[in-house]
This record gives sequence, C-alpha cells and structure tokens, in this order.
Amino acid sequence: MTSSLYYSERTKKILKVTLLGSVSNITLVILKLIVGILGHSSALIAEAINSISDFATDLIALIFIRISGKPQDEDHHYGHGKYETLASVVMAAMMMSVGGLLLIHSTRGVYGFLFLGLKLPSPSYLTLVIALVSLLIKEVLYRYTLRWAHLLKSSALRAKAADHRGDTLALLAVSLGLAGAIFLGEKWLFLEPLAAAVVSIFILRMGWVVLYPAFCELTEESLPPAVEEEIRQIAYWTPRVKGIGKLRTRSIGERYAIELDILVDGSISVTEGHDITLSLEEALCSHFGEMTHITIHVEPIECPCHQHPQRKCTPSTPIDPIDNEDNDNED
Repeated sequence: MTSSLYYSERTKKILKVTLLGSVSNITLVILKLIVGILGHSSALIAEAINSISDFATDLIALIFIRISGKPQDEDHHYGHGKYETLASVVMAAMMMSVGGLLLIHSTRGVYGFLFLGLKLPSPSYLTLVIALVSLLIKEVLYRYTLRWAHLLKSSALRAKAADHRGDTLALLAVSLGLAGAIFLGEKWLFLEPLAAAVVSIFILRMGWVVLYPAFCELTEESLPPAVEEEIRQIAYWTPRVKGIGKLRTRSIGERYAIELDILVDGSISVTEGHDITLSLEEALCSHFGEMTHITIHVEPIECPCHQHPQRKCTPSTPIDPIDNEDNDNED
C-alpha cells in the first residue's frame, strides 16, 4: 500500500510541518554549537543542547505520528490516535530532563562567579548575532506550527509549537544576557550563565505545559464539562429521546469518544429505536466531526431505575437545536 493511500492528508501535513522543524533544529544545532564553543558562550552552548533535544523530539514525533496516522486494524479497533498523545508525553519528558540538567549547570556557573571567584570568559559579538538570528527563525517556526496545530487539531503539533515558543523566549533571555555580558564589562559576565539558567526554566515550564494535558488524555480523563453539556443538549433535542442516562467521554488523539445512554418509549420497535440512535449519531458527528467514535445504548424510560432521568441540560453557550417538531421531550 502506497504512502499516499495509507496516510490521511492530515497525517501527511503534520509530518511535513514536523520535518520543517527538524531541518531547522539540526541547522541551528550546528550553528549555535560551533559559535558557542568558539565564542565562549555557555548560554549559546546550552541553547545548542536544547536544539539537540528538539531534534530528538522531532524524530520521536515523526515516528509516532506516522503510527498514529494508520487506520483501524484488527489489533486497534479505536485506531492509533493515542500514539500521537504518547509522542507528546515523550517529547515533554525529554524537554524537562534537558531543562533540569541545564538549570543545575548554569546555576553553578552563576554561584561560582559571584561567590567563589570563578573566572568566566567574555562572549564574542558573533554569539549575539547568532542568538538574534536563531530567535527570528524560532519565532517564525512557532507561528507556522501553531497555525497548523489549530487547523489540524494535533496535540503533537501543539507540543512542537509550545517547544518553539519556549525556545523563542529562551533565546530572548540569551540575547539579553549576551548583550549585557558583552557591553557592560567583566563585572557583568555572570549575566551570560544567568541567561542559560533562564533558558532552562523556560524549557521546564514548556515541558510541563505539554506534559499535563497529554498525561490527562492517556489516563482517560473525561472531556471538558462544556463539551459534555453540548453532547447532552444534542441528545435532548433529538426527536423521540425522552431522557439521558449515563454519559462517558474521552479523547483518542484528535478524536472524541462518546458513550451515551438514551431513554426512549419502551413500546417502540427495535427498528424505531435504531432509527433514533442513527439520528443522534448523525447529529453528534455533524457537530464534533465524522471521525467521532460514538456508542449509544437505548433503554426504556419505563424502567424503575429511570424514574428521575436527566431530562434537560443548560449549556453556557446553547447550540442550534435539531429540528424537533416531533420531539415530545417536554413534560
């Protein structure tokens, strides 16, 4: 099976955006590492190490996103969307590991200069130029990746966009630190490792921002209350639905999974009950996307356990109701 048939357009676009970031990161690694070493800049070397971790996470993302783009098979009835979320967790863990190591190293440099008489070399002007060029590149990558993350609803691209934003803020700190160390004299050389410490803090923060929602998704956290209210409202406006029972929700990559119990007149036929579920399923897919996984269980409202069913919901932002001329939900 060819790649064009095997992977969706969404997956191929995610791969292209990630690959662009990979090429940029490896270029910046070489540039910052060489200039950082020759220009005596620990902050720029720290940024080079950060770019190495970025490149490593890009490789991980490329591997996992290719897997997540595979269709359903006999072993994965719900598809492979969780692999994209897993990629976000791995990338975040690597970001936080690198950030922690950089924070320890840079803090030692600042402490040694201020209190132990440690001599620090003065960074060259070229290090500042490279830092500013890297800052511009990363800002462009951030805006480009974030745009496609929103369009494609990709958690992996959101993770990469957050990584680019962290790099942008870190490079801003590096640029300020280098400028201070270069133009303010030897007494201010500690600003350069201090900038490296700021870089590490940004990396740690952005790693957590990526890790937390991905971890929640992997642990089957329910969809936000506002989304569940929309689901209940759609069900309530579906013709001949008498009430709503249990509702269970979760995310599978970029898709939603919805399991819902609806209450109907117990005297209707199986075919009529089936038609009601089809109508509700079509409404949910229309609202949340065709790839939404939906399981609907039909129960008779006359059952004693449903004497007090949930008949209505009042979402904060009401949605357009389905045509309900035949709907007899009102008491």
